[in-house]
Amino acid sequence: MANKVTPAIHIIGQGVIGSLLASTALHLQFSVQQYIRDKHRFKDRQLDSSTITVQSLSGQTTHLPQPDSLNTIQLTNEQLSGLVIVPVKAYQVAQVLSQLQGNLAPGATLLLLHNGMGSIEVASQLFPTHVIIAGTTTLAGFREGAVVKHTAKGHTQLGIVKSTSALVPNPEHIALINHIIPEPTWHDDILIPLFTKLAINCVINPLTAIHDVKNGELSSLGLLGIIKQIVDEVVTVAASQGVLLDSASQFKQVLAVIFDTRENYSSMHQDIKHGRKSEIEQINGYVVTLGEANGIDVTGNKSLLQQILAIEKAA
Repeated sequence: MANKVTPAIHIIGQGVIGSLLASTALHLQFSVQQYIRDKHRFKDRQLDSSTITVQSLSGQTTHLPQPDSLNTIQLTNEQLSGLVIVPVKAYQVAQVLSQLQGNLAPGATLLLLHNGMGSIEVASQLFPTHVIIAGTTTLAGFREGAVVKHTAKGHTQLGIVKSTSALVPNPEHIALINHIIPEPTWHDDILIPLFTKLAINCVINPLTAIHDVKNGELSSLGLLGIIKQIVDEVVTVAASQGVLLDSASQFKQVLAVIFDTRENYSSMHQDIKHGRKSEIEQINGYVVTLGEANGIDVTGNKSLLQQILAIEKAA
């Protein structure tokens, strides 16, 4: 089955972002297939995938097709061609990429779209002959049972990973991305927006989880000192990777996001509240790992990392 013809778009996972992208692709009549990582674990959730629907901003309802399993394509040696999108939780990315190894057809394009950092390094090592695109998005929705509700188009920033820049991107795959993602912004150096988003996540996610508050309440809890420390540490770590950011500008941007999303609960707050594993190790943990490897003081991020890990352990 190695020569089996496969859809133009492959989306790993049935989370909110993956489901929203699948719904858009279906409306545009593109060939799309979603995948779950493990059929048995999926069944354990007692959720009939055929009943999953997406409600768009306009109220239109889309029924998503039955997902395939990554275990199945591994067993059948199926080659995924076209565009392969990985919008799963940050701590799941490495496992998914490992499962995909050997199952990407020559010329396939890999798109990483998730919170946190660290997956670019893994993807570049596992897929040195494939074009890799990385991105960050504020495309938003939420899930209630088997229904995913789209709440915001958000803003998506994308860029081709430099380690694969010698490869020529497939214009058809770029066109697919531009169709299914609302008005993406493309960057020559994707690490700049990724580290910018990382600074925001390093502040808002753990602090809202620790204090059990909405995003906006962070501005009234006397936390400006720790917020500035966290941002400064991220900026210094980014500089060690050749990414130059301005601390004052980053600090202002974090405060602006806190205000703009003041009625929201962060994803980490929700993960902690519902007893789920958080992405702390790919957010503040990533900063700590790079900082300590480069002799940078990252005590602020390390403190938040340890507090969240302690909360998870006690749950």
